[in-house]
Amino acid sequence: MTKKTGPLAAVLMTAVLLGGCTVAGVSEPSASPTATATATDLHDMAAGTVLATGTFTVFADDTDTILPRPGVEGAIEVYTDDGRLTVSLLNLEVGQVQNTTIVELNALDSDATAEEFRVATSYLGDSEVDAVTRQTFDIEYGNDLVTTDPSWMRTAVIWERVDGIGTLGRALATATLTWTVPDQRPDLAVADAGSGNLAQGVVHFDSAGTPAAYVVAPLDALETIAARFAITVEDLIWLNPMRGGSEAQSGETLNLSRYERGR
Repeated sequence: MTKKTGPLAAVLMTAVLLGGCTVAGVSEPSASPTATATATDLHDMAAGTVLATGTFTVFADDTDTILPRPGVEGAIEVYTDDGRLTVSLLNLEVGQVQNTTIVELNALDSDATAEEFRVATSYLGDSEVDAVTRQTFDIEYGNDLVTTDPSWMRTAVIWERVDGIGTLGRALATATLTWTVPDQRPDLAVADAGSGNLAQGVVHFDSAGTPAAYVVAPLDALETIAARFAITVEDLIWLNPMRGGSEAQSGETLNLSRYERGR
């Protein structure tokens, strides 16, 4: 689990990650012509195109017996704005709260536990919310977040700061984000070719026998890891949007499942 790092951590390092040198002797798979033709570049979308929506519902866990949560109502939209993402809260009502309330975007599902939310990474930062018809937050980090396919952010979370409870306080409400962005890797398929003269780390498989995660070995490089699984380095970065760093780090675990992006 990643630690909370404040506003938009190093997940936005796409340009850096896509750079770097090719390892000698490794021929990286080419991008699928079908995938290239099918996927839509989010930069080409008109400003104001809605990419995700959600409706807030009260977040309930066993702490309600100590400090009941107020009723929360409202909705959220995420849309494009000249190569950036913009987040709007619509008709938000947070009821009677004693402290500051903030909004975050999170890779966890909306039914995650409060403890999981408290140590997860924030993708909007500590943005205070108000009970107004529309409140808008700009994510001012250029084009990087858009090009990494933001659909790995699954849940919007409304927090109340409460002294002595967790890192942020308590989650008042969550909204499952329903994304309408086109699939950026429609033909992505991961298969393990074995170590051979490629990456030498440990592969974890899902219940269907498909590679789901990879533990990096010493001397591994992103190019050799991608080649082992018949994907490109760009595919590997897409599968790991939170990853900050241009080189493979011995001992780190890389996600290989499109369904686990960002977790």
